[in-house]
Amino acid sequence: MTRSWTTAALFAALILADRPATAWADPALSPAEGKSLPAAVVAYLDRRQGCNHWSGEDASDAARGRQIAAAVKTLRCDAIEADETRLRRRYGRDPAVRKALDAAEHAD
Repeated sequence: MTRSWTTAALFAALILADRPATAWADPALSPAEGKSLPAAVVAYLDRRQGCNHWSGEDASDAARGRQIAAAVKTLRCDAIEADETRLRRRYGRDPAVRKALDAAEHAD
């Protein structure tokens, strides 16, 4: 990992850490809806948006390809569908959870 990439990653993490998780996860959620969601769902929504974003990125060079691969691995995008299924089973009776999960599938 190069120093410039490390600095950029740290800067991005600091910017994202400053945002409320529900605002990052799904801007369509009202603050009240976001606060009413279970923490596991909020964490999933955050990961889902990241996975949606990174899956649409093009690797213009090898360094960018490594950056995309690292983000996809960190977010555990390979398990995102299974995690959604688990959350739907656990919280499926909650209409706010269903609405948030449905909206997150297509959000970027």
